Order: sequence, then C-alpha cells, then structure tokens
Amino acid sequence: MIKKLILVAVMAVALCATAANRFYLPDFVIAAGETMQVAMILENDEPFTAFQTDLILPHCMSVVQDDGDYLLDLTGRNASDQAIISKLRPDGALRMVSFCMSVKPYSGNNGALVVINLHADEDFTGPASIGLKNSFFVNVDGVEFILPQETCTVELLTRQVMGDANGDGIVNISDVTCLINYLLAGCTSSFHTENANVKDDDIINIGDVTALINMLLQGN
Repeated sequence: MIKKLILVAVMAVALCATAANRFYLPDFVIAAGETMQVAMILENDEPFTAFQTDLILPHCMSVVQDDGDYLLDLTGRNASDQAIISKLRPDGALRMVSFCMSVKPYSGNNGALVVINLHADEDFTGPASIGLKNSFFVNVDGVEFILPQETCTVELLTRQVMGDANGDGIVNISDVTCLINYLLAGCTSSFHTENANVKDDDIINIGDVTALINMLLQGN
C-alpha cells in the first residue's frame, strides 16, 4: 500500500512538472499551392537544452526541402552552438532533434523556438490537422520531460477573385450564367457572393451582370 502511495505521489509530481511546459503549432490558414513559414512555440518553466519531436502532416502538406534538407531552423531563442537536425521516419513522421554541446538552455520562457517552411498542395481543401507527438525535452540537469501530444488545425485561405461567381478560380462566361441564375432563382450552390459583387457596392443585382460582361469583353 505504501509503495502504491509513493508511486501515485511520484506520478503527481511528474504531472505538475510537465503541466507548465508545452510545445505546439498554433492554428493557421494557408492557401492552396502556397508555401509559408510557421513557428513552433515552446512555453516552458524549465531551462531546456535539447529536444526531439515527431511532426505528422496531412497528405496534402509537406515541409519544403532544399538539396534534400528540410527547411527548418531554430529561432533567436537558441544558444550559439545549439543545432537542429531532421529525418523522415518510416511511418511518415518528420523527426526533429535539437541539441547543445555546451548544455546551454533555450532563452526565454515563451515564444517561437523552431520555424518550418510548409507547403500546401494545389488540391488542399482544408481543414486538416497537424500533429506533434513523442515530444521529449531535456533540462540543464539532464532530466527528461515528456510533453503532451499536440494538434493544430489548418484552414484553407480562400482568396477573393473578382468576377469568379462560381468559385472555380477562373473568370469566364460560366460566371455570368451563375450570377444570372442566382438573381433569377436565388440559388446559392457554388455561388461566391464576394466574388460576384463586381461593382463592390455590397448589393448583388443586374448591375453586377453588366459589369462582369464588360470585364470579360475588355479582358480585365
């Protein structure tokens, strides 16, 4: 019974020790076909000097590579001799390992620690999830901390294309038909109000049809 109580007490201490430490990606939006830099955030009470984590991406997203090397780097929170390396694992996760030969801690207690270059495929439709698991951090005393598994949500950024009433990314005669059908029947299927408001007066009417036809005739 005493052994069980000791085990419970040790587990409680471990949970308290890791509760204030978190490594995660914030939710963000990205357009199909876009490449953007995304920061991985470390919130820490402990003076960590090294870590490893596995990044799990959806099939429609990838980390950009340059000559076979994944484009990711430590931010200004790193010490002069801290380094980060990465390798794709058989399960598809990208493992990142950061270490410091002089055992110097990352500076600060909150903020971006790693910046990665992510690319969304042309067929990315969102929303999708990115996971961080197997996150192990080591402090200056060599004590290992297991941080919680994290998941962030990636939404599709839809860009406004003036005149693209049906939202297919191309402005042509089919958008005129879509706009006319909307005015006649009020059908909202595949209808993009912001794109169809060609006059930019927040009212969809016959004037937008005329403006769209003029746009097509003038090649704008």
